[in-house]
Amino acid sequence: MRDRGPATFLADVFTPLEVGEYRIVCPGCGHAVPVEAEARCVKCGAGLEAALSAARGPQPPLPPRRLTRAQRAAVLCPQRRKPYLWGTLALCAGLMMLPVALAFVWPLLLQSLIFMGMGVLFRRTSWPVALRRAQRRRLKALVWGLPATAEITRVERQTVPSLHAGTVVRLDYAFTVHGQRIEGSMPSPHAADLLRRPGERVWAVYVAEDPGSSALWPPGP
Repeated sequence: MRDRGPATFLADVFTPLEVGEYRIVCPGCGHAVPVEAEARCVKCGAGLEAALSAARGPQPPLPPRRLTRAQRAAVLCPQRRKPYLWGTLALCAGLMMLPVALAFVWPLLLQSLIFMGMGVLFRRTSWPVALRRAQRRRLKALVWGLPATAEITRVERQTVPSLHAGTVVRLDYAFTVHGQRIEGSMPSPHAADLLRRPGERVWAVYVAEDPGSSALWPPGP
């Protein structure tokens, strides 16, 4: 039987190790080697820039980028979906009762105001203003942001579902803009992101006038 040698490593660009580190397959010698800062193979000295670019995947297209409705909904979403839905229903019910109460049945006015107040309260607590602003900045980066090479710095599993509905993992990443290191964090509802490891090369997009507003590319789902 013919010995395939190191070619078997080429099936996957990244090779996960027991210690949680990622190695990249050298195109020169075919060995899975750790990625060093100088992007050189420790076995044969070949450059790894081309392999690193392939590992990151295709570069983000030029802005403005078109996002699907599902991708936008994945970014702009309330912290707790069910209370937000109940608040929306209560607010709509109160608004529908208000004209009837003002024109015909005055006793319904108090009930209408109660429904409207509960609706506004539920919506605000389920989707805080600070979270909504952060999501809008992330959406702006996905649509108008400039591309940057980045790497995953931390993968944290979310063990408290109430912190952010649908989020199973938080990805911390870092990239460099004009010599300055920029750090970012992004929630993800995809269980596959739990397989990522610190040091993995990825793409990020950032707003030119505000590099702190950034996101990982490509967006989900």
